[in-house]
Amino acid sequence: MRLIYLLITLASCQISLGQKGLYIAPEAYLNTENSVITIVDGDFVNASNSTLNGGFLQMKGLDTQPHRLILKDENTLDYLQLYDTSVVELDGQLVLNKEILFLDTSKFEMTSDSHVTLGPTAEIVGEFDDNTIIGADGTYIKTTRNHTAGVGNDFGLIGVHVTNGTTSMESTEIYRRYGIFDINGNPTVKRYYEINPTVNEALDINARFYLSDVDLNGLERTSLAAFRSTDNGTTFTNEGGTPSTYFHLVEHIDSFSLWTFADASTLAIESIGDLNNSITIAPNPANYTVNITSNLGNVINAIELFTLSGQKMDTNLNTDNTFDVRSLADGIYILKIISQHGLVTKKLIVKR
Repeated sequence: MRLIYLLITLASCQISLGQKGLYIAPEAYLNTENSVITIVDGDFVNASNSTLNGGFLQMKGLDTQPHRLILKDENTLDYLQLYDTSVVELDGQLVLNKEILFLDTSKFEMTSDSHVTLGPTAEIVGEFDDNTIIGADGTYIKTTRNHTAGVGNDFGLIGVHVTNGTTSMESTEIYRRYGIFDINGNPTVKRYYEINPTVNEALDINARFYLSDVDLNGLERTSLAAFRSTDNGTTFTNEGGTPSTYFHLVEHIDSFSLWTFADASTLAIESIGDLNNSITIAPNPANYTVNITSNLGNVINAIELFTLSGQKMDTNLNTDNTFDVRSLADGIYILKIISQHGLVTKKLIVKR
């Protein structure tokens, strides 16, 4: 017999308490604010036109069988608490005000088109390899938090933890997304991150990107490198980093975009020599146009140009891999060249 414990306010009688869970029929209304719903070995289905508006939902799976949390529209809870050994499958859209809590070895699986939004103070508590979040392709968790330079921020334990930094990103939107990319015939892991700061230049931030074992897609954690895309996954650059037991560390990140992880040999350049020596700029000093050349072929994706004080200059890369410096004052600049094989930094002198 499935058990359901309720302390709720009902504004309609179209609610079914069955042997397999709690079903809220269309046109019913369930006021969950300051309330607790506990479901043991059963499902929670909100098929109504109204939505949950807070409170506690406790899903206790004692029978090791998967149980469903089905939400027709976007619903809001203060706390979602997962107990014991069963998998809870989310089908729908959920907003959490406070936390999603894992106890024992519970797992939370987002099925197709589902997503979770963490409110400004919400957290993911107790997620480890034995009790983790699993996502179907296209699902995601997101949050928006404020970032201040020099202050560590874990963004509600969504999976990205940043430290240091010389520039505040201010309001920053972070997605933990699920899906696999193909980089030159090599697969990535199943989890990737999309980070959209308000301020996104000259950051100099260290970031830990967390991955669960279930995300690795058969890849060896110790062999992973970070890959960055600035065009939504069309092309990538190998950003390296240092793998650890639970996370991948990338240091001195100047700007964010889409980040995923694949075997470090992907886009490797060992067989063609040192990347920095493979890409050159001329003339240098320059007073008119600078040309970027590479003996690796047409591999240049973009450039970024900074003053020595960290100010980003308005510079555009032409289709022939040249850019104009006529509007720049005489001086020394830092040129960052983003290639298919990684990031190259050059010192550029402008002199007339």
